Amino acid sequence: TYEPTSKKIRHYSANACLLPICSLYGAAVTTVEGVGSTKTRVHPVQERLAKCHGSQCGFCTPGMVMSIYALLRNHAEPSMEQIISALDGNLCRCTGYRPIIDSYT
Repeated sequence: TYEPTSKKIRHYSANACLLPICSLYGAAVTTVEGVGSTKTRVHPVQERLAKCHGSQCGFCTPGMVMSIYALLRNHAEPSMEQIISALDGNLCRCTGYRPIIDSYT
């Protein structure tokens, strides 16, 4: 979203299942497939998550990656509080969140 007062683009992650497509009119949409892939090169966010064993079954990985990707686009050096806040709404039943959080600190 473009913020005219600050003249900056604000990035945010959203659950595609809950966001009406008509609300995206005029927006630029980036999916996890657009961030990086095994055919080209994985994005550093994806790479760090894998290196820290932040993904086991892989079900939550796209949501975690996109949440952190959006956070890093808005804040180059996020605080621990910002990281935890960015991951709100992402459920992971395998890792207990510690490896996920550790991969971005």
